[in-house]
Amino acid sequence: MSAVPRDVLADLPGVDRFDTLSVQVGVIAVVALLGRLVLLGGRISHYDEGRVGWWTEHFLDTGQFEYRFIIHGPLVQHVNRVVFDVLGANDFTLRLFVALVGAALPLAALLFREHLRHDEVLGVAAFLAVNPVLVYYSRFFRSSLLVATFAFVAFGLFVRAIDHRSVRPAHLGVAFVALAFAAKENAVVYLLCWIGATALVVDHSLFRTGGDVAGVDWALERLPDGDTVEYVRDNVWRYVGHLLLGAVVFFGIALYFYAPRSPSPGAVGFWQGLTNPAQFPEMVGRTIDDVVNGYGYWFGGSADHGNRFDSVIDQYLSYLGQSLETLSQYALPLMVLSVAGFLAERYTRAHPRMLVLFAGYWGYVSVLGYPLGTDIYGAWILVNALVPLSIPAGVGLAMVVRWTRDALHADALRFGISVFVLFLVVGQLALALGGGVYTNTTSDDNTLVQFAQPADDFRPAMAALDDTDTADESADVLVVGGDYIRTRTDDAGNTVLNPRRAGIEPRCTSIGNTLPLQWYIEMHDAQGTCAVSAQNATTIVAQQQPTVVIAPPTMQAELADELDGYTATTYRLRTSGNEAVFFVRVAN
Repeated sequence: MSAVPRDVLADLPGVDRFDTLSVQVGVIAVVALLGRLVLLGGRISHYDEGRVGWWTEHFLDTGQFEYRFIIHGPLVQHVNRVVFDVLGANDFTLRLFVALVGAALPLAALLFREHLRHDEVLGVAAFLAVNPVLVYYSRFFRSSLLVATFAFVAFGLFVRAIDHRSVRPAHLGVAFVALAFAAKENAVVYLLCWIGATALVVDHSLFRTGGDVAGVDWALERLPDGDTVEYVRDNVWRYVGHLLLGAVVFFGIALYFYAPRSPSPGAVGFWQGLTNPAQFPEMVGRTIDDVVNGYGYWFGGSADHGNRFDSVIDQYLSYLGQSLETLSQYALPLMVLSVAGFLAERYTRAHPRMLVLFAGYWGYVSVLGYPLGTDIYGAWILVNALVPLSIPAGVGLAMVVRWTRDALHADALRFGISVFVLFLVVGQLALALGGGVYTNTTSDDNTLVQFAQPADDFRPAMAALDDTDTADESADVLVVGGDYIRTRTDDAGNTVLNPRRAGIEPRCTSIGNTLPLQWYIEMHDAQGTCAVSAQNATTIVAQQQPTVVIAPPTMQAELADELDGYTATTYRLRTSGNEAVFFVRVAN
């Protein structure tokens, strides 16, 4: 373990250097918390946020839940069901859980303090706290940040378990692995990355044994001797017990989150299975079937590059190019310093720390691999790479800071270069945070923003629903024609509504083109319906007087003549294009 220099506080009587480090990392976490909570509800919800938010509200209102793989892991629905019940449903509470987890992420740096210097731990925590990509997706109701955080913490706990030869951190690590699987299906990829990184660091150890001993001989010398084998044999049931306990922890947590829920006593649900042993096998079987179907979808080659790409290779190159562009704009300091830290660790130290190499391998393969595995591009895939790369980046940052400090009175040129590098790091972070996270959160020019993010904030129009009397069955929101509704042609050749049999309401709406509208309709406890044409819409308006009417711009002129007493505003439901006209009834 590398020596950790004592700072001023650590020299005070009764103050341990690790306690001092914990306080400093805690301060960084507080900064991270503030950065994630400020204006948390300011951005209008993205398509994905609205979809999962709607199903969470549905879970709260009905008590019905099942794993829907298309919206990824079930963890956020279980957590936000409680959040909505206590604090109400809105864009702030929608993102609160993810923001709190993202704010706590810098604390995970403390798990590696036995392997990193004091300043390196602070560097890791700082990158986890203020990197713009991590901050943006800590303020986004999506599970990418959650799975990355839980996997990173699990890895740190496994490292602690090895360091201290203790099973307690290992069992806790298994629990966090289970939470990662409950958050999102790509937790499987993390396990694969760990296996690959382990193979590379083992190869490194065999190649550079630290002496004149060949790698094979070095490995043979470390095989268990007779006393060790006898000890393991004498304690075999102890090891088996810990393995069984780990399995119970993992599958118990996974079952809790993935199992269906229903308020009906006779239904197949989690609580029915626990209270009625006869139903337990059926509940477990239903859960396994759901999980197998879901994971089969995501890992069974279901991703389709569609008409946009001629081949998977074209898709990969496109997504990789977009990833590199985002990294250059919003994670350049982290990436550059991670490379510097990794190379310094690998080639300038007589005994490289396997932790730094492991994290580097894990992160770099994620940069290259995730564009291949994603079905639709979003910069959220970079979270999976940037979290582990914070370790070599923290090493690189601490190295530059030490160079600057050492050159202060010795080498003016090196001092100037080091200060300039630090200035670039801080300046780039400040500009990227300001422009990408807080002031440009829905623009198509921002590569952090995914296409399904509405460019315009239509919440003022939907706020009129708060004054709507929802006691009767009249519609509060009317969605008209175009690509916004589901239609079919009947036997007589007429275009009629074709609502879904179940799912997101209003069922007559086309969720691909209208989400997150349904989330806001649900949030305001409003009712929605659809009209095929402007003529149908006129009839419904005359009968029900909906508060908000939403139609494509091509129908605006025709509807405007019939919607006396309504004001019209056009909003973009995506980062570009997909405009919709919102007619809002003027209150008397």
